[in-house]
Amino acid sequence: MSDLENFQNMSTYSRWIYAFKVMSWPKLIVPFLLGQSFGIYKSSGNVFLPFFLGMAFTIFLLLYIVLLNDYADQKVDALKRKMFPNGCSPKTIPDHILPARSVLFAGVLASVLCLISASLSELILDRPYVVLFAIICILVFAAYSLPPIKLNYRGGGEFLEMMGVGCMLPIFHYYLQLGFEITFDVPFLTIVVISTIFALASAMASGLSDEESDRAGGKQTFVTEFGNKNVKMLINSLTFIAVILIDGYLILVQRIVPLTLSLVLILFLLYQIRFLFKLSPLAKTNVFDMQRNYKDYLHRIIWGSMTLVSLSFLVSKYVGSEYFL
Repeated sequence: MSDLENFQNMSTYSRWIYAFKVMSWPKLIVPFLLGQSFGIYKSSGNVFLPFFLGMAFTIFLLLYIVLLNDYADQKVDALKRKMFPNGCSPKTIPDHILPARSVLFAGVLASVLCLISASLSELILDRPYVVLFAIICILVFAAYSLPPIKLNYRGGGEFLEMMGVGCMLPIFHYYLQLGFEITFDVPFLTIVVISTIFALASAMASGLSDEESDRAGGKQTFVTEFGNKNVKMLINSLTFIAVILIDGYLILVQRIVPLTLSLVLILFLLYQIRFLFKLSPLAKTNVFDMQRNYKDYLHRIIWGSMTLVSLSFLVSKYVGSEYFL
């Protein structure tokens, strides 16, 4: 039975779960954890309320982005399904998993809930500018995918994702924990730089599987402009640089990150990056299975390393690094 035949028998609930693309959520959840955990490490107050309000904000923002992206890209998605009917997963709107109007309504509702959660955070936590940040996030994504700007169609999507996901979100959640007590010291700035480099690599990789359909649909991305091979070289180089920076970071903050966790992280990165480089020559244009595997290893490096760093702050805060030396 094909994927489309399976969808015909799926419940409405299952269709919405598919449309939410839960497997892609770490793209925003990991920056959320990064900023929150560093804030928690430095906080002397109640950390639970900022954490849960920040989680609500992030989830609603995720739903807004995922759903509105499907709505904005429905023509390009339909084109890809026509060009490669067996090469990509079913698309929410073109394959009639959900109606376009329902996706649009749910996306707009998610943006409203995002603003509500931001308003509660600003009011309850006494954090000025949280609502302003939420409005900026919503408008930036509108500029990313929706007319008239549609920056994602004009070659600026990867840089927008780099700044939003890699830089702005960790800083926002750091601020949500500490307010104006935040300090942009070297350890935090270093991890934000690493996060930003990783975000650019991830954004570039997202376009690999859409190279020909994006080009046919008039969409400009790194892959459509520079080609599969050159973009993978950039991704590999950025990932390698970020991994080197993480190793330096672990030395820089050895009083924060427990030695055992540092060793686990280094071994994890060496293991994953070996497979990333091995798969890189095989993830050619339209070789979708290899592209998928390549991106899986890339995301394991990004999400795995940043999650372990985040957990190390919490371990140092609540357990003490001396127990891991």
